[in-house]
Amino acid sequence: MKISFVLPNNSDHPIGGYKVIYEYANMFASNGDDVTINFTLYDRVPNKCVGLRGVLGKIKRNILYHVGILVESKEKVTWFNLDSRIKLNFVLPQEKYFPDSDIVIATAWTTAYTVNKLSSRKGTKVYFIQHDERIFGPAEFVKPTWSFDMKRIVVASWLKEMLQNELGVKAEVVKNFVNSDEFDISNSLTNRKHVVSMLNHNNPFKGTADGIEVLKKVHDKIPDLEVKLFGTPHVPENLPEYFSYTQNATSKQLKDLYNQSAVYLFPSRIEGWGLTATEAMMCGAALVSSKNGGVNDFGINQQTALLSEVGDKEQMSKDIISLLDDNYKRITMAENGYNLVKKLSKEVSFYKLNSIFEDWK
Repeated sequence: MKISFVLPNNSDHPIGGYKVIYEYANMFASNGDDVTINFTLYDRVPNKCVGLRGVLGKIKRNILYHVGILVESKEKVTWFNLDSRIKLNFVLPQEKYFPDSDIVIATAWTTAYTVNKLSSRKGTKVYFIQHDERIFGPAEFVKPTWSFDMKRIVVASWLKEMLQNELGVKAEVVKNFVNSDEFDISNSLTNRKHVVSMLNHNNPFKGTADGIEVLKKVHDKIPDLEVKLFGTPHVPENLPEYFSYTQNATSKQLKDLYNQSAVYLFPSRIEGWGLTATEAMMCGAALVSSKNGGVNDFGINQQTALLSEVGDKEQMSKDIISLLDDNYKRITMAENGYNLVKKLSKEVSFYKLNSIFEDWK
């Protein structure tokens, strides 16, 4: 097959949604398929969505692109090891710049506008939905993309239910996965100190501020608590001394960090899936999470995770303390979580996605 992924601009730093696409791109390339990743220098969203400044930006990018300059885009992907057979294509959102393909895949609401305008020569149009992206863009422009004349794939069960309930549209579910080549248990579950890890993210929907408050409450009860934050932004200001921070962590660094963790805290207010949560579970960390939607496919309350209502910082802190104070409870939950997420393999997800594409091409 000829497969053409369409992503927004390439900022070349770790982003969960990009990582999922890169993983699939590698698997299709290894399968012998012809794979192109198209990075759009802007997208064909309605002008009223971006305003005058955005329209002028589009004009600027058009001019500079035609004189050989990429604006606000990196020309390489350095943080992920992409298969050398994959072609990278930095394009304006116009028909002539996209390769003819069997399947062309929008990967975000902005790129859905671009793919929706392509001709059938560019491939069967697929919308790969990883989140309720109304948290990233105006609902009046995001929601209509779900009804475009495209095939739809979602990464989590709750997203399928959302599309059905809100618009009556159907979607195939291909659940996200954990790459066991990168993440697995390398440190005994019984040999873990009072260490909790958490993602630091600038988007307020990720719940970082809530999580920091929760962990301060935990420290009041467990003074030897160590908190290991990681993420792409700069270190948050005024962190207590028992917090450490790893910026732009490699997969190896993340694996080591997760394997030191007794608990992983996942305080998001809304989440498409939760890659970091499943990675941590694969490395033996017990999960404490809000009921953020994305956790539904792997967080079973009192079995594979301790779940609380979104924003309930008091309950999240109590849940962490209960696990740190009770090794048997923590280890049992960690083992249950590990046994569940190890079934979320990339081989299973790829087989399903590949079968769907074969049917649709």
